[in-house]
Amino acid sequence: MQLRHSHCRGLAPFNASTQPTIFNLKDDLMQYGNNHKPWSITLLTTIALLTTNPSAGQTPNTDQANEPEKVEREIEETQVIGRRMGNFTEITQETKTLVEIPGSLGDPLAAIFSLPGILQDTNRGGQPAVRGSSPADNQFLVDFMPAGYVFHEFNTSVFHEAILQDFQLYSAGFGAGYSDVTGAVFDIRLRQPKKEPLAAIVDLSMLRSGLFLEGQVSENSAFYASGRVSLIHLFIPTPDEEDGLIIDELPRDNDYHLKYAWDINDNTSLTLAASGASDNAKATFTERADFVEVNPDFEGKAEINNGYHGQNAILEHRSNSGFDYKIGLGRLTNESHLSWGDNYYNDTDKTKDSIKAQIGIPLGSDHKLVLGSALHSTENVFSYDQILFVCTEFNSNCLLTRRERRTGSLPLKHRESTAYITDLWQATGKLNVELGWQWQHDNYTEQTFFNPRFALQYALNTAWTITSSYGRYNRFPDIETAVEGFGNPDIRSPRATHYTLGVAQELDNGWSWNLEAYNKKMSDLPLALNETEPDADKLYVSEVEGKAWGLDLLINKELTSKWYSWVALSLAKSQRTNTRTDTTIDYYLDTPIIFNWVINYAPSTRFNAGLHWTIRSGSADTPIIGLQENPYFEDSILPVYGEPFSDRYPTFSQLDVRFKWSRKLWGMDAEYVLDIINVLNQQNITDRSLDYDEINSVDDDVVLVESAGRGIIPAFGLRLKF
Repeated sequence: MQLRHSHCRGLAPFNASTQPTIFNLKDDLMQYGNNHKPWSITLLTTIALLTTNPSAGQTPNTDQANEPEKVEREIEETQVIGRRMGNFTEITQETKTLVEIPGSLGDPLAAIFSLPGILQDTNRGGQPAVRGSSPADNQFLVDFMPAGYVFHEFNTSVFHEAILQDFQLYSAGFGAGYSDVTGAVFDIRLRQPKKEPLAAIVDLSMLRSGLFLEGQVSENSAFYASGRVSLIHLFIPTPDEEDGLIIDELPRDNDYHLKYAWDINDNTSLTLAASGASDNAKATFTERADFVEVNPDFEGKAEINNGYHGQNAILEHRSNSGFDYKIGLGRLTNESHLSWGDNYYNDTDKTKDSIKAQIGIPLGSDHKLVLGSALHSTENVFSYDQILFVCTEFNSNCLLTRRERRTGSLPLKHRESTAYITDLWQATGKLNVELGWQWQHDNYTEQTFFNPRFALQYALNTAWTITSSYGRYNRFPDIETAVEGFGNPDIRSPRATHYTLGVAQELDNGWSWNLEAYNKKMSDLPLALNETEPDADKLYVSEVEGKAWGLDLLINKELTSKWYSWVALSLAKSQRTNTRTDTTIDYYLDTPIIFNWVINYAPSTRFNAGLHWTIRSGSADTPIIGLQENPYFEDSILPVYGEPFSDRYPTFSQLDVRFKWSRKLWGMDAEYVLDIINVLNQQNITDRSLDYDEINSVDDDVVLVESAGRGIIPAFGLRLKF
């Protein structure tokens, strides 16, 4: 992972599911869960995702062009058209630093929230929201192929620390190799197995434990296998009822990864991989739960089971002349089950088959052409008995958009095709240029897109670099807004246009800084229609526009003299406009200021300590200004809301610390790790809701109760290597 933004793909001379839904319970369920204990956060997160998203846990189709593994600092000495092989069996130093970040529990993907421009959407499963875009706008790649889900519902990734080699974050302005994405790209690379004698790592932790095996199979091949299970249910007793929530079964998750790599010859390799994960939990919601007060038929037992399995085969060749190609075949299967309340349920089965190909053709010592294509065929089957909620991110409370109950089964098939061409050109000793063009078509919306991409990088001298990028993007509509019966089959694909301009400077003693301005313009976003609209039967139309702009600053100190550190500061604004009424509001994730400070100090090879301090503007809130009768249930009171997202909670602040000791245990290398999340036990406000214990009728005064997020959480872990 580069600790600088990497938007100019292939040219950098320096190391650099929030959706409208079929059920639309997500906002309130997630918000409710975040006001309670961590295990209820996990449960409500998962329930909200699955109740509201028939494709929960899925990620968009993905495409990618070749990236240089690393490019020298001085452009005059850089060959930008090739790709340095590097050691893909080892974790990069940048990724190692992310593993050590306090609060990440050793998970480098969880550490992305310490980087500029990234906000964790705690109201919707803890997914990353990047530079004013929705989490649904993101794309995740794993080893060139589409991913299943990459985050468990407890906000840790599905990857064992030992298998992650590197990952790149492209916050805006990325190249033509990426399609079906309008927000940001997370390009994850798992390392190749080592051709060494069989070795093992055993992890024992209060949160999650696992086993990792790796070894040589033949002279030219090797494998590794990773399996992990959560153990929190063994250490934390099932809690008593709290604010309408009874935990029947604490959340559990597991994941596995298998990888076999065969070097056919010095230039060609074949990789076979399989992976999977699951998350499940059970709870009972009583009449005291806030969202049950709004929808009494949601009272009762709730159960979720969500999981995926994926298999990939990748053939890769790189010749000494600079010519290269990559071909990937893959299948992903996802299954999710949710039941709740008055015998409501939703079962979703999804199968996605993918084939991708990419060719790199050198056109000289300073020129390279990259051509690629991809075909993704997806089949979804939804079985359901549920309430229809017509809602998008533009709505401040989805539970107030209730419609009728619907029962049935819905199939949905669609095929997406992509082709692209990228020209990587080192125009001069100081100027690198990337020109790209992408064609994309899907047979469901019957839309075709031609998206230009452009990026340049100019070195003023050996220390100063200026970067800029531009691109147009689109993605497949949220399924729940497009599927017939629950959405509008004629809805259009969301689109976006990105602009970036940045400057970076390398300093002495490992210091550097990077400042980048960005502007995103979004169009054809979905608008949920209320029942009084003349075309209300459409349910959704593409009549929302958006814009997001800001500045991201990263000051980085690389590992020297036993310590490293970085400071990330983001100043941003994000808004959405209903073009039907010409109404503009702040986006629900609009966060004007985000500050992160990370520092790690290792006085010896046997001990290191670190801290991660986060300060950010309080989350946007829609004020409750009155009371009203519930039109669907007698003796039930609903809030009356003011202007959407016009208020804010107090400033958020959290300090996490981490200590790690390396010792010998029973003759084996051992690591002892102590993570303390929210060490100051900061009571950050996460919700303001009606205090139903004090309200009996619409004639009463509005009485609100504030809820705080999780308090201090210690976690101890032990790792053995043999």
